[in-house]
Parts: sequence; structure tokens; C-alpha cells
Amino acid sequence: MEELKVCVIGCGALGQVHARGWGQVPGARVVSVADPWLERAQALGEELGCPWFSSAAEALQVEGVNTASVAVPSALHCECTVAALERGCHVICEKPISLSLDDGRTMIRVAQERGLTLTYGFCKRFMGQVHVVRDLVQSGRLGRPVMYRHVSAWEIRPKPWIMDRHLGGGPLFDISCHYTDQWRVIFGSDPVRVKASGLTIMKNSPDKPAETDPQVDTFSMTVEYASGDIGMLSMSWGLPKGVVGGTLEDCLGTHGLLKLEPAKVTLVKHGGAEEVFEGLSTDMYLQQLIAFAESIREGRPVAASGEDGLWALQTSLAALESIETGAAVRVRGPWED
Repeated sequence: MEELKVCVIGCGALGQVHARGWGQVPGARVVSVADPWLERAQALGEELGCPWFSSAAEALQVEGVNTASVAVPSALHCECTVAALERGCHVICEKPISLSLDDGRTMIRVAQERGLTLTYGFCKRFMGQVHVVRDLVQSGRLGRPVMYRHVSAWEIRPKPWIMDRHLGGGPLFDISCHYTDQWRVIFGSDPVRVKASGLTIMKNSPDKPAETDPQVDTFSMTVEYASGDIGMLSMSWGLPKGVVGGTLEDCLGTHGLLKLEPAKVTLVKHGGAEEVFEGLSTDMYLQQLIAFAESIREGRPVAASGEDGLWALQTSLAALESIETGAAVRVRGPWED
């Protein structure tokens, strides 16, 4: 393929990351940007030296566009991705794949029908930390099965849409997908069952974004995988402004413990002996774009497929059902209803 001429749809925080990242990908450049907030599109367009538009439809009309980055609210992923695919563009769409199975499957179907490359923004797949943990777990050095734990608590997110169940899905959809997906990579296995509890602690908070419909902003869930391994995630996005809780991230096994820190993994073995893996790559967004470009040019599978996106969505839907019913819920496969 000739030069990748990229249209960036959505000029918020992640859209800007995509746009600037493309400038570092060999043989690629951004040729148009779009955002309903025209001032934001203009600022990014002027920075990159390309035209800006208030709609994706206009931006996709720019001559030569053959690739698109979709970084819009989750509820709009399908609409914008399908528009780009129908213009003949390969697409990288931010995670989660969507908030509904129908939307996720539609994107996959259109890409397949048109023979175009489609991937999703599970950027943690490109973190050196995830690769090290995967290798230590799958080699058996930690013992199997294992339990991976993540605990964190944050103030209410500043983006109103991301907290809304019908626009961004809140943390149960927007952030948990990163962990349920990376656990599939680390364990080399698919999820089979979820047990979750959750609540909405921002419901009566003066910091709650106006005109949003938050459903669950605070939850704990355990996800069992076919391998026998367990992922445990406890998270809140509902604390008052300026309040941040503690963070814990580790992985427990019969032979020891993995402590996870930025760019670093420490294996603590019997007797307290430590083996440290540090200086690990954290440039996940750029590596994600480079890998996507290589998939387009070489016709090879993408790192994070639509089916991967559906697995994560099915896990989030099962967690929500578990919260609503109080029961453990089986995780359906990507194509199950």
C-alpha cells in the first residue's frame, strides 16, 4: 500500500494521542481531523497542518484518505467506524468495541465484507509489563493457577459522557475491558464466569456531571478463566473531586508473587528472594499504531481483533448482569446472544 493517509475522528485526549502518534509512524500522515467541537478540531488541525471539520463525513471526503482513527464516545464507535469502512478506510477504533453486541458485530461484518483491516485500542497489549507477566505465568515460574489483582479508586471523571451508561458506560465498560483483555493475553485463556458487586456512590454528589445517567461507578468483580486462573478488579470512578484512593496491582501464584509497578515487574520467590525486570516499554500508543500499520501493509492479523473486543464486551455485560441479579454469570462467547 502507498502512504497511509489518516483521518482522525474525535479530537479529545485520545484523538490527540492518535493524531500525534501517526506523525511518528513511517509512511503515514494525518490528512484530516473531525470533531463536533469545531474549536478543538481547528486547534489540532492547525497543529498538524491539515484541514479540520465538524463532522466525520466531511473529514472522510478529503482526497486520498485510506485509514481512520476513531476516538469518540463509545456509543458512537459503530457509527463512525462503519462510515470510515464504507469510505474504504482501514480503521483503528478505541476501546471498548461498543456498548452493544449488535454494534460490535456490525463493525466486524462490514470490515470483513469490504476486506479492510479493523483493530481496537487495547493498548495494554503493547506494554512491556504485560509481556513479562504473560511469560512468567505461562512458563509456570509463578505456578498455576494464579490470581491477578488490581485495586484503585479515583475521583469522578472530568468527561461527562464517559460516566454515562448510555454514552461511555462508566468504568465497568470503559476501563474494565483493558483488564479482562490483558488477562486473556496473560492467562492464554478465555473467561468463563463473572461474579460482581457494584454501586453508584456519585449519585447524590455535587460533583456528578450534569445530565448524565451513571449506573455503576464503583465495583468489584472476579473473573474466572478456563485455565483456572482468576482476575480480580476493584475500582471506583465516583470519589469527590481531589480524592484518590490507594492502588494495588500484583499477581499471586504457588511459587511466589509478582509486584507490578510502572515499567517494572518484581518476582518475589520463596524466602523473599527477588528478581527484577525493569526498564520495560511503556510507549503503548505508538507501538499500537506501528503494529496496525504493519498489519495493513503486510496483510497479517491485527494484535487486537473485533473478536477480542467482543470477548471484553461480553465480560462487562456479564458483570453488569451479576451486579443486577446478585448471582455469578457465565460469560458468553463473542457470537452468543
